[in-house]
Amino acid sequence: MMLTGMPSCHDVSCLQRKFTGLRLQQRAPVRQVAQRKQLQVCAASAVRSAPVPVRDVDGQEVGQAEMALKVAGADTAKGLVHRYLVMSQQNKRKGNASTKTRAEVAGGGRKPFAQKGTGNARQGSRTSPLKPGGGVSFGPKPKDWSISMNKKERRLAMATALQSAANAGATITARGLKDQFSKGPKTKLMVETLSKLGAAADEHTLLILNEPDENVLMSARNIEFLEVNFASALRIYDVLRADKIVVDEDALQYINEFYSSTLP
Repeated sequence: MMLTGMPSCHDVSCLQRKFTGLRLQQRAPVRQVAQRKQLQVCAASAVRSAPVPVRDVDGQEVGQAEMALKVAGADTAKGLVHRYLVMSQQNKRKGNASTKTRAEVAGGGRKPFAQKGTGNARQGSRTSPLKPGGGVSFGPKPKDWSISMNKKERRLAMATALQSAANAGATITARGLKDQFSKGPKTKLMVETLSKLGAAADEHTLLILNEPDENVLMSARNIEFLEVNFASALRIYDVLRADKIVVDEDALQYINEFYSSTLP
């Protein structure tokens, strides 16, 4: 049976063109949704070397060294260093806080008092969290808080922090520091030496040595704002916190060789 006004053609395209106000109208093409861009970490790049003054223990400038490390890109450097700092601080947590639940508290086998007749609220056990000395509801249990970070990322973050300090003029190279304390440890002498090098007593100072020296370590251990690190075991928190970084000459050479190379 043919409807009045219905075209005789059975072509679907003909119907779509005729009944434009009905559901048979042609659908609009599906819009292609662009895929979300994936986060890409920029490749590390070697920056222009920053000059580092070389001073003797009397504070006289006797030369100039350079620090040129492989650092992260400008758009990823801040986030990378922040991740390394968070990892180093969080991994210090021992996670040994522990409380006892009502099942772990000793006692509680006998009902404290009769169910009825005392006028008190009913109690079934002395280990209830509502009673003094009872268990703890939702208390902490031993937990591993440690997080991990790739070795290449850690090295890149540390190099970025060191290079940033050198670019800001906060890094000083010390010559003859170990010979200054060859006779024995002396805290007062350490304070005077650091002051001559340009690190004030009220500034957070980081002293970087290439290898342990007992006299230097004993001279520095009782100074409030002074931290001592070794070039092979730097701590990112101490690097970022320091107002001045005093680097031994041998330690500077090690840092340049270690942080300017790439991991295999």
